[in-house]
Amino acid sequence: MQQHCTKSSEPLKSLIIYIFLLIPICLYSQKKDCTCTLKGVVHDQEKHLPIVGAVLYLKGTSISTFTDAKGVYQFDKLCQGEYILVCKALSFDVTELKINLQDVHNQDIDLLNDDEHLQEVVVSSQKTSIANKTVLSGKNLEETRGQSLGEALKNISGVTTLQTGSFVQKPVINGMHSNRVIILNNGIRQEGQQWGSEHAPEIDPFVAKKLTVIKGVAGLRYGSDAIGGMVMVEPENLPDSAKIHGEINLVGFSNGLQRVGSGIIEGGLKGIQGLGWRVQGTYKRGGNVSTATYNLVNTGIQERNFSVGIGLNKIHFGTELFYSYFDTQIGVFTGSHIGNIQDLQRAISIGKPADAYTPTQYSEVIDRPNQDVSHHLLKLKTFLNSERLGKLTFVGAYQYNWRLEYDIPRGNRSLNTLNFKLDTYSAELILDHLPIAQLLNGSAGLNIQYQQNLSSSFELTKPLISTTLLPNYQTFNLGLFINERYVSHDWEGEFGLRYDLRNLEAYSLKIGGILQQNRFDFSNFSGALGAKYHHTENWESNLNFGLVWRSPSVNELFTDGIHHGSASYEKGDLNLVPEVAQNVSIGSTYRSKKLSFEINAYLKNIQNFIYLKPRIQNDTLRSVLTVRGAFPAFDYTQVDAQFWGVDLTLIYGISERLDFTSKLSFVRTKDTRNNLFMVNIPSDRIDNSLQYNFKKRNAYISFNHQFIAQQNRVEANCDFLAPPDAYNLFSIRSGLTFKHLSLGLTVSNLFNISYREYLNRFRYFTDDMGRNISIRVNYKF
Repeated sequence: MQQHCTKSSEPLKSLIIYIFLLIPICLYSQKKDCTCTLKGVVHDQEKHLPIVGAVLYLKGTSISTFTDAKGVYQFDKLCQGEYILVCKALSFDVTELKINLQDVHNQDIDLLNDDEHLQEVVVSSQKTSIANKTVLSGKNLEETRGQSLGEALKNISGVTTLQTGSFVQKPVINGMHSNRVIILNNGIRQEGQQWGSEHAPEIDPFVAKKLTVIKGVAGLRYGSDAIGGMVMVEPENLPDSAKIHGEINLVGFSNGLQRVGSGIIEGGLKGIQGLGWRVQGTYKRGGNVSTATYNLVNTGIQERNFSVGIGLNKIHFGTELFYSYFDTQIGVFTGSHIGNIQDLQRAISIGKPADAYTPTQYSEVIDRPNQDVSHHLLKLKTFLNSERLGKLTFVGAYQYNWRLEYDIPRGNRSLNTLNFKLDTYSAELILDHLPIAQLLNGSAGLNIQYQQNLSSSFELTKPLISTTLLPNYQTFNLGLFINERYVSHDWEGEFGLRYDLRNLEAYSLKIGGILQQNRFDFSNFSGALGAKYHHTENWESNLNFGLVWRSPSVNELFTDGIHHGSASYEKGDLNLVPEVAQNVSIGSTYRSKKLSFEINAYLKNIQNFIYLKPRIQNDTLRSVLTVRGAFPAFDYTQVDAQFWGVDLTLIYGISERLDFTSKLSFVRTKDTRNNLFMVNIPSDRIDNSLQYNFKKRNAYISFNHQFIAQQNRVEANCDFLAPPDAYNLFSIRSGLTFKHLSLGLTVSNLFNISYREYLNRFRYFTDDMGRNISIRVNYKF
């Protein structure tokens, strides 16, 4: 038996030896070939132009590269196998592609302009930018059609508006507005009379494909004074095909019987490849609006807008010419202009306007007082792609803003009009350079701007006495900036540096007709630094620091008179000095199929903060009685201020067709120099909505609730009227889409409640708007 066992073990030993000899042979024979190449070109999908400095890497490895001046990338000495190729570029959506690599593989990539895909989500934090960036686009932008720019932006967490009545609304970002918020209209910094609280942006929102609110280092390119943030009104790129297409928008509102019509048509020329053109226009008309219980006299609106653009885009060069015209007449509620101090006090205390100001009959007549504003913008943009330098861009623009504010005639006096004529010439030269050492990608450039403001006179140094609110003036601004960015698989970094030089000369008349000239020179550096970390594919966090400054504006220095649009008497201070702001913000974003959230916290310490404060003498609020009536008095003053707050957006998919969205924002401020609360700061607000999406025709219906708390962080006797009570607003939104036709219905203030908004300058005199039903029709052809 033992003999038998010994003999039978010999074949087993031979098999084991054979297997051990075969394993290394098999492994050697299956050794991967690591001489493969992956290469291609990265293009802009819309214009099919090469993208310089795009970042590409193989997910799960440390292998990465940049595109060159022709948009070309190449990976060498790669092993055979499957890879996931990731491509990122500033202002474009992140793209991932699965690659099965065997030898030499050519893979061209077309990148979509960022937010191209956002049809449902209001807030989007882009992985291609470190700055805190939120976007309104797609269906959510369509729901705002017919509204003003400020009203549309209220859909973004952390953004509210400073109102003067129902139709004058300007964006407030984290408690800041006017000269601390830069607005870009088609890439051009909007320059009107934006210093006024009742001076709304002269921009037609129908030109925009998306509205973007951005804070952080990216803003340094356009100026150092964007302490609050920046708003970008971005139209769609000009078409690159000869096919003619367009769309028509019709909107009707029940409150004020407002009608809005807007159309756009665009195309190209068959004989000239890369040539595109666009024509757009809007007309708006409405009459007296209503609160929940009464009508408001002289609150109608009329608006006429027009824009045209033409451009030629080639691979190595391109040029674009754009012109827009904005014209509006807005009635100012007559009950806000009072004849004497007793009437003013009575109007504030009575709660409801007098019967003379609450007519029972509808009217579209725009009488005095009113605003009559027009704005022209002409822009020329040219770029050149250089294989040795990168992309060189020149942008030149001219803007002309003409604002008339008509007061109620008093007796035989006819000099009751404010007349502002502002000319702005600007130019910028920007180099988007090639990647440096395959590590840094960024831009550098300079901005130049010249302005002159004429008040009823065509000679700058010969002001007329008829307009006393502002003197004639001219300003010159020069800015130099650099912005650099580093991108790796998990980390992104960005820094910016800017130097600004500003000169202001103002001309006014002293008593006796003597010309007085005032000259101011300001200069300083600004800087910003940011970092972003990608925890996972769905989760990322960012941290931003900034040190920026803002010089006093003309109105803050020289204002002295009645500001008709806001029904107030305002007084400036020639001793004001520049503001210096230290900004810190931290945010985190998570996105999955079921859950998305974004949270952003910020802290701003601002030395020598300038703001308009009600005049208080001997613990008593003061008014000024003039030949045109009695008006609340406000003074420009300077303190050290601290702003901090949180913005939160949460989107949760309860089921396949039911979504819940919640937005929360609050801001806290303090005059740290005097340990006092500050006026005109937004109240805390929470916005919740529940949306059901039907299976067919992209139909949906949503129920919305908004709670606005009372602003109780104010000092006693610091305002003419205590902050209004908290209030709740309910609304319904719905829509559906056919092949070329989209329909929408919105009911705002569903239960027609009476309320007053703290940031509405007319809260002293009247309630806010009552129920408003809007119907939207969009037809694409």
